[in-house]
Amino acid sequence: MTGVTPQGFERPSFEEIRADIVAEFRAVLGPVNTGPESAVGQQIAIMAEREALLWEGLEATYHSQYPDTAKGRSLDGAVQLTGITRLDATRTTVAVQFAGDPGTVIPAGSEASTNDGDLFSLVVEVTLDGSGEGEGQMQAVETGEVLALAGTLVNIETPVSGWDTITNATDGEEGRNAETDPQLRARRAQSLQVAGAGTVPAIRARLLQQVDDVTAVTIIENRNDTVDGQGRPPHSFETVVSGGTDQDVADLLWEVKPAGIETTGEITSAVEDSQGVNQTIRFSRPIQRFVWLKVDLQVDGTGEFPDNAEQATKDALVAFGETLSVGDDVLYQALFGPIYRNIPGIDMVTLTVAVNSDAGTEPD
Repeated sequence: MTGVTPQGFERPSFEEIRADIVAEFRAVLGPVNTGPESAVGQQIAIMAEREALLWEGLEATYHSQYPDTAKGRSLDGAVQLTGITRLDATRTTVAVQFAGDPGTVIPAGSEASTNDGDLFSLVVEVTLDGSGEGEGQMQAVETGEVLALAGTLVNIETPVSGWDTITNATDGEEGRNAETDPQLRARRAQSLQVAGAGTVPAIRARLLQQVDDVTAVTIIENRNDTVDGQGRPPHSFETVVSGGTDQDVADLLWEVKPAGIETTGEITSAVEDSQGVNQTIRFSRPIQRFVWLKVDLQVDGTGEFPDNAEQATKDALVAFGETLSVGDDVLYQALFGPIYRNIPGIDMVTLTVAVNSDAGTEPD
């Protein structure tokens, strides 16, 4: 049986379709030659191929209604049934400081660049004050994860008479790429847990969904009657949160935590309950660790090794890193897979790994 069945969508194969057409031809025409070299056989093959393509289209249409199998715009439509829309790409924004001649007007749209060559555009016109100084807001010309680390936005790209220097005293607020299909599916799954409270999946989902700027959440429970090996009290849970303000995180934890279960962590915040009494909520922030990788590739001599192998290797490892969340281990063996899968023509990969807490200091 093919088509929509109790087991899902069953698509016939090309060979099954061809066999059915051959049987129908012989039922009408008798023992006709349907071999692949015969005229009838070739006609049957053309018909079977077209029918097979139609079945593939029907199967794709069937799967496009389900979030786990839909793609692209079909996925956008499927997740809208639960009130979710795909997150668009955003631009990095950064506060900048100007210097030059007093009274100089720097028009909106004036551009400057970082030392890495990323362009930023002035959002609103700025007029330098009597001291020849001014402040403004710039945004990246390109959407996505464009870095603007403190002190790197220093190159004037749009000449303006009287505008001498530009810098940024603080890091910019990094933009994001458009949400991918896997990310959108994961967010939809989290949204289905938001209505709950008290469970680890519900707490995690609500922090990610309802607290601005929260990007990652890890929750560790101690269900035992004794203090655990990391010092967590009995019957408590520690929430490690990346992003969001301390107060917003604490407010949400008070709202969703189970009754009678204590929170624990390095950060303490007070939350006023419905009776006007301050309650103490504890949680933790992740400690940043920077993983440095040195990669040596030995080419196998097949000629398949690409010219852009260096950048492709970096991209593959960065993409792998983006799949990790707070508290995940960076397994040495797992780093080889992204390289071998994405870079052809490799005979052997040698990896050296180092970890430190300073992104600006390369380890020895």
